[in-house]
Amino acid sequence: MSNKIELLAPAGDINRGKIALDFGADTIYFGGKQYSLRARASNFDVPQLHEIINYAHAHNKKAYLVTNIICHNHMLKEFDKFLEEVNKTPPDAFLCADPAVIQKIKKNVPNAVIHVSTQQSVTNSKATLFWKRNGASRIVTAREVSFEEIKSMVSNVQNQIEIEMFVHGAVCIAYSGRCMLSSNMCLRDANNGGCAQSCRWVSELLKENNSLSNTFSMSAKDMCLINYIDKIKSIGISSIKIEGRMKSEHYIATIINAYSKVLNNGISAEYINDVLTAANRDTSVAWFNGEPTKNEMLYHEIPKNVNQLFAMIVDKKIGDDTYQVFSKNYFRSSDTFQVLGKKLKHIEDVKLISIKDATNESIEIVNTPMSKLIVKFNKPLDLYPMDMLRIKK
Repeated sequence: MSNKIELLAPAGDINRGKIALDFGADTIYFGGKQYSLRARASNFDVPQLHEIINYAHAHNKKAYLVTNIICHNHMLKEFDKFLEEVNKTPPDAFLCADPAVIQKIKKNVPNAVIHVSTQQSVTNSKATLFWKRNGASRIVTAREVSFEEIKSMVSNVQNQIEIEMFVHGAVCIAYSGRCMLSSNMCLRDANNGGCAQSCRWVSELLKENNSLSNTFSMSAKDMCLINYIDKIKSIGISSIKIEGRMKSEHYIATIINAYSKVLNNGISAEYINDVLTAANRDTSVAWFNGEPTKNEMLYHEIPKNVNQLFAMIVDKKIGDDTYQVFSKNYFRSSDTFQVLGKKLKHIEDVKLISIKDATNESIEIVNTPMSKLIVKFNKPLDLYPMDMLRIKK
């Protein structure tokens, strides 16, 4: 086993997969159109699976395929065919939850690397070693375990199997997504990729006479452990994982960039702030310090203001200070922007000298997403395709 801790990033589609790798992830995890949770992510058809695996390998990085649904009988009928197509360009590992899926992979691809998904809710070292005996080389812990419990698990397994843990992203109201609320409330099976996030809905609490008593949700705050990365590194974890196959390009770039910088260079107020301001919802340490309290929950809906506005994404360089970009949101030429570049050491502030539209006309306001523009900055910049700019608040 390597002593280097892996930064594992989500890829909801091929574009976000490349962004995650470019902005510092060591490995990405992604799902096909079949057999993957997060069914409402764009996901990958088979040619795209091959493309993103080849892209990762060309950059000396890894790619893990998620096959983590809990299968009913009829779902297994096409799995062998799916596996045959996938393995024309094999992923570096399969992320699984269903023992039947693991068995089929091992039968058809004897050398396949198996990682056991957080969907199996592994919370102790005995369960970890059970999966080792049954063909797994890594388990992803349940999100409902504390740092001290994970530390004990790592110590007890004595390097017989790798242990991966989540450090950032959504936290379920049930054991690692093994929830039936969505099925019962809107006929969408969370364990087969259809979660409607029913726990986040605002519900009405009624008195016996049906008069309204209160409104509430059952949702937990998102996990954010960027302040604890050095502590996590010290115990022998193999991989730290970011949740978010449904999240935007900008979110993926921001979060992966920040965790990569902290993981490799140590804690920094700049990147802690970047993570917190990019968050879609309030954050907490979840179960990291033990059983969570009401402070880790969102019992009542609390609107969260978006602190960063994704303005544009770089397409290509025209000159030292001039680039072709695609707009992502409304912005003005008078705004100050922050550059998030995959090869920049720090987040950089810049201003615009000019904006020109597709007809080469100068404009002051951009209000149409995905417009092709030529922008000139107030200083030379070393930017690359897929680098991003956001409005500074």
